[in-house]
Amino acid sequence: MKFRVPFLILILGVFFASCIANVEEQLEETDPGVNTKVSYKNSVKPIIDGRCVSCHSSGGNFPELTSYAKVSANAAIVKDAVASGRMPRGGTLTTAQIKSIVDWVDEGALDN
Repeated sequence: MKFRVPFLILILGVFFASCIANVEEQLEETDPGVNTKVSYKNSVKPIIDGRCVSCHSSGGNFPELTSYAKVSANAAIVKDAVASGRMPRGGTLTTAQIKSIVDWVDEGALDN
């Protein structure tokens, strides 16, 4: 009986320690801020459509930004223009909108 209580406490201690370690590993694996790519469709396209296309459409100012192909072909120009604050003229983008565009370009301007 003397050995059963300490042995039981030891077993329970190991069990709970392993459960805590497992939960921490799962939290690290599912952290939404880690390795999250900026989506063109969900993040960048709405900004471009709402703030850029009115001036940068067919027959408008260079570059034309009416499709993914045209935006991605000019991604570096778009990034530079919004990061420097030169665009959009007559308005501003939020810090989050600028970050979305810059991050999207830095991640390879993927069609995602």
